[in-house]
Amino acid sequence: MILSPEEKIQEYTKRGWWGTETIIDLIYEKAKARPDREAFVDAYNKKDLVGTEPKRMTYAEVIDAVDRLALTFLELGVKRDDIILAQLPNIVELPLAMFAAARIGAAISPVPVQWRSHEISKAIELIEPAVFVTAITFHGFDHLGMARDLASGSKSIKKVIAVGAGDAADAIPFEEILNKPLDEALRKSLEGKGSGANDIFTICWTSGTEADSKAVPRSHNHWLAISRAAVESFLPDAECIYLSLFPTINMAGIGAVLVPWVITGGTMVFHHPFDMGVFLRQVVEEKIYYTLAPPVLLDALAMFPQWKEMDKSNLKVIGSGSAPLSTWMVKTYQEDFNISIVNFFASNEGLALYSSSSDIPNPEDRATFFPRFGGEGLTWGTKAVEGFKSRLVDPQSEEEITEPDIVGELRFDGPTVFPGYYKQPELTKKAFDDKGYYCTGDLFSIAGEKKDKYRFHGRYKDLIIRGGMNISPEEIEAIVVAHPKVAEVAAVGYPDEKMGERVCVVVVPAPEQTITLEEIVDFVKEKNVAKYKYPEVLEVVDALPRNPLNKVMKSKIREMLAEKGAKNR
Repeated sequence: MILSPEEKIQEYTKRGWWGTETIIDLIYEKAKARPDREAFVDAYNKKDLVGTEPKRMTYAEVIDAVDRLALTFLELGVKRDDIILAQLPNIVELPLAMFAAARIGAAISPVPVQWRSHEISKAIELIEPAVFVTAITFHGFDHLGMARDLASGSKSIKKVIAVGAGDAADAIPFEEILNKPLDEALRKSLEGKGSGANDIFTICWTSGTEADSKAVPRSHNHWLAISRAAVESFLPDAECIYLSLFPTINMAGIGAVLVPWVITGGTMVFHHPFDMGVFLRQVVEEKIYYTLAPPVLLDALAMFPQWKEMDKSNLKVIGSGSAPLSTWMVKTYQEDFNISIVNFFASNEGLALYSSSSDIPNPEDRATFFPRFGGEGLTWGTKAVEGFKSRLVDPQSEEEITEPDIVGELRFDGPTVFPGYYKQPELTKKAFDDKGYYCTGDLFSIAGEKKDKYRFHGRYKDLIIRGGMNISPEEIEAIVVAHPKVAEVAAVGYPDEKMGERVCVVVVPAPEQTITLEEIVDFVKEKNVAKYKYPEVLEVVDALPRNPLNKVMKSKIREMLAEKGAKNR
């Protein structure tokens, strides 16, 4: 499935920004060179999560497992350009499914484990997956039961494959596939079936100002372009040990951890959901070199006595983002722990800004500024960012901003940027400007004496970001407004020190009605919505503020909430 325009493929290939190697090619090369090197390590508590013992797999074992699963996909009738839907936590079975799909020219669409039938049914309708890979249970929830129900109502899903212990009725146990004898003659039949570098490797999901999640296709070249830049900037070009804390379903888990591991080799250690005891043990016992962690965790660890005392001498780099970093935290990690914090600002669509010590040595500046990658006339030591193009634009006048301290929308182009939303042409049209730049909806200004930095100012769009998870306010509004006691509703992010934002619903009750937060949450639960989207703050008002065009003014709502919060302090 090639979605990038041919002229763009030719241009980027000619310039050396894209190549012919795939993610699968790189993994198999490393397996051939170092078959006995440890590749994948499950979290110690995997049995508590899905019921099966944690695995430690060498590169040879990984490619054997990938081939077994790829052959199973073929037996089930999966064809080139088909899509595999996967809902799994960070366990070895997830990347095995991703690689097996690419091995036969299919694509993988990983979705959050928090999603329920409300979200997954819409994904199935859009991407029409051929196979659904899920857990039997995870954290006590019957994922297999949900998958069976969804598959029974789908014309495209041929079979469900289930990970874990327990009754896998009507599904193929993943473990059964891994234990199959590997027929070498059949294995040879896989040769030539794999996807090419410009074929779609993943279809990930992102929320925006639209009510439903958007499907973001990315090719092997898209992923390799963005991850090579990270590797060149702040990771060793040799083998090291990675710890994957973020779900391997989007830019953070795939672009900042999994694909860098593919490029450099070494060992990938998995972790999910977050468990402090397991995390601290993994850092020490697995000798972690690099991981990605949210700012709230890094702030807490910096003041945690056990963190200060434990042996973390192998840990050299931690990436972070999704919320502003404190200058104190970045400085503390560098000066007290000899750990370099990399500040990320990225999106599934392919935006890629990050502040590493090689580009911004001063830790306090690194918490505040990003290199102005793609700025006209600027060069960087990292060769992989040569193809990046960025500009700031006044979102009202569309005039380009070239001088410091003027806030505008960041727009991005280059080999990391996706080709457009999958089967959503109207959303794609709105996502790009007339010069072909992706419109991020994020506000920055130019900074630095050489005008070589960007400073983040906020979001132009009304996205709610709770604990790093993007939540569409329109989706929440569409659900809550159906409550019989609700006349009107607006959903906004409510500032929160721990989560960044929490979901706040501002409600105008129906005539002669009163409503509570508990009633709203119970109503949302009935819709099988992911828990992280549940409203956590309720404000009841007589009317929503509107402009002359009758559009709800969410800026006024935020001002009202800020004033109320200040009075209550």
